[in-house]
Amino acid sequence: MTQDSGLWTQDSGLRTQDSGLRTQDSLFDCSNLKAYSGYFVDREKLLQSSSGGGATALSEAVIREGGAVFGACYSSDFRSAEFACIEKISDLHKLKGSKYIPTEKKIFQDGEYKPLWPSVAEKLESGRQVLFIGLGCDVGALKSFLNAKNIDTSNLFTADLFCYGPAPVEVHRQYIEYLESRYKSRVKNFTVRHKKKGWTPPYVFAEFENGQQFCKQFYTTDYGLAFGTFTREGCYNCRFRGVNHQADVTLGDFWGLTPKMNGYNPDGVSIFIVKTERGEELMRKIDTKEFSLSSADPVFAVEHNRMYYTCRKKPEDYAQLCDDLKTKGLHIAMVNHFGKVKYYTKGIIQKVKRLIPKSAKRIIKAILRRS
Repeated sequence: MTQDSGLWTQDSGLRTQDSGLRTQDSLFDCSNLKAYSGYFVDREKLLQSSSGGGATALSEAVIREGGAVFGACYSSDFRSAEFACIEKISDLHKLKGSKYIPTEKKIFQDGEYKPLWPSVAEKLESGRQVLFIGLGCDVGALKSFLNAKNIDTSNLFTADLFCYGPAPVEVHRQYIEYLESRYKSRVKNFTVRHKKKGWTPPYVFAEFENGQQFCKQFYTTDYGLAFGTFTREGCYNCRFRGVNHQADVTLGDFWGLTPKMNGYNPDGVSIFIVKTERGEELMRKIDTKEFSLSSADPVFAVEHNRMYYTCRKKPEDYAQLCDDLKTKGLHIAMVNHFGKVKYYTKGIIQKVKRLIPKSAKRIIKAILRRS
């Protein structure tokens, strides 16, 4: 599964010289971090990625050296997410796109499902390089397993993702079932980060076996509203934020980057936060002829991706949300949470926002931050 923190694009703290970020509670020290930004030069390849294609660039680099990549993909019926082991660049399309739900820790291999962690260990024990891409908790669990089994990790590279907290699996399942019922056909392609109009806003896109297609701005759908509203219980107290990131590299969207800033691309830009020397080694593997890579300010990057060091807040009606989702369904759960008036005007508000020039939006945000 992949995540992004696109709902949190506002400034979340104050700079303290060049070494850290002042949060509401303490100083988050960024002095030991390095940052890079980039995107695929090939526009078609870039448009197929959620942000700038950073995860794909890292994956291609490892596969070119004979390695294997573990990452999230949708199940064959698109009702859940699981892991896949990719060993050919031509198969990396299976991992493309954000998955906003928890990923089952299993992998389909040789005609059957196998547990994920032993599958990763098996590749490492064969002497292969391995890149594992997941959420912070996934990387933490993998490292705990490998350490407990005394597996040599000298060929392991890890990347976690800026994580807002995945939506419950039931949200995704119900939305897929709603689409298939509406279009009377099975889904054969699905993404929550379709670039209909460039990098932002993201669109839900579904293609069906009968040839029909569905496309709608993500945050105006019940799925998008649910993703922005609540997550799993444990994600409100995530242990893998800030200094507790276990991965070599954290990557996601480079929110905060504006058209007038160096390195901007209207079709998406990735940000890499590098924590370890292994992460630096991994970054050096990227083919910079195909992927435009630049140094970035880690403080600025963390400022605009605050999910790197903090957790989202638990809604007061969390228990009711979970109960409504289970007993009344996704749509009613969202209507009950927002109230009918607010729920049914959200789409109109989003349409109005799209009419406001980006320059005007930046001025408005600057005024609001100063007020």
